[in-house]
Amino acid sequence: MSPHSTDDLAAKSMHSTSPLTARELARPQATVDATVTGNQVLKIFHDDPSLNAMAVVDSRMEIMGVLRAQHILRRGTEFFFHELDGRHSCVRLMDTRPLVFDVETPLFEMSKAVAELDDRLLSDGFLVTEHRRYLGAGRMTDLIKAVTAQQLVAARHANPLTLLPGNLPIEQHLHHLLKNRTAFVVGYFDLDNFKPFNDVYGYAAGDEIIRLTGRVLEQAIHPVWDFLGHIGGDDFMAIFCSQDWEHRVQCALGQFDESVKPHFSSVHLAEGGLVTNNRQGVEVFHGLVALSAGIVKVAPGDYTWPSEISPRLAEAKKQAKLTPGSSYFVDRRNAGKLS
Repeated sequence: MSPHSTDDLAAKSMHSTSPLTARELARPQATVDATVTGNQVLKIFHDDPSLNAMAVVDSRMEIMGVLRAQHILRRGTEFFFHELDGRHSCVRLMDTRPLVFDVETPLFEMSKAVAELDDRLLSDGFLVTEHRRYLGAGRMTDLIKAVTAQQLVAARHANPLTLLPGNLPIEQHLHHLLKNRTAFVVGYFDLDNFKPFNDVYGYAAGDEIIRLTGRVLEQAIHPVWDFLGHIGGDDFMAIFCSQDWEHRVQCALGQFDESVKPHFSSVHLAEGGLVTNNRQGVEVFHGLVALSAGIVKVAPGDYTWPSEISPRLAEAKKQAKLTPGSSYFVDRRNAGKLS
């Protein structure tokens, strides 16, 4: 068990069906238990200057706390250290609230947690557990390198128009949720009456509508629990783990309807749409550009692969498009935990 190099992490991000997690950053590192004294811990840190922190574990290898070298070495210089702490259990010297990540924690969640840390604690690194049992320790420098590598790969696979994650990151995120038997809701969004808008206003204006859609959806999702990707063209996919997902969908549709109005002429707004000629030269009226979403609720164990969700998504989106204007349709089969 050892962390990968930056190049290895970039390659894994590119070819793996799951996003990188804390597992890839966990290094084997010795631990101590409550029988170890403060004097023994002081000697360990004295003998190994590269060791910044060390976990204290119980008989089940569950983490009780963390011992910090800087703190122990400073305390060790105090006159009464031996009498007060040196002869006693090291638990008196540990921090009972260390930074701990489960092996399946994605890098982006780890980076958010680290960003909230006191700067003085960054050198301690973090601990990694599997099924609540200690697995190893990680270094902040490894996390920074891994996040940078992942960002480079994400940028390589981002949609160039919106800079949102493209098909590979979308598939990776879905596979990660399915693998971990997580309940989630996936929404397939696309635009109605988009081609007539392009025909009348031009492709540059159409591109701006697509960018607008991306911004509206990005503002609607939860920045930590949810995920947004741009499949291509006017197709977007939002993956919700937030409990208030339906309210977020409703807000996105309402915000889109308001935001798209300035992109139409006053005449088309007053008429509620525009007219184009079909292939037979017959004039056809089209409503304003609207946003439709097919929603599928996925319960743990429903599927193994992301591709298995596609038929239900396509059918749900088809049903949503039957309603004029911006709308969504929820396939409520196998509702799961998110209702």
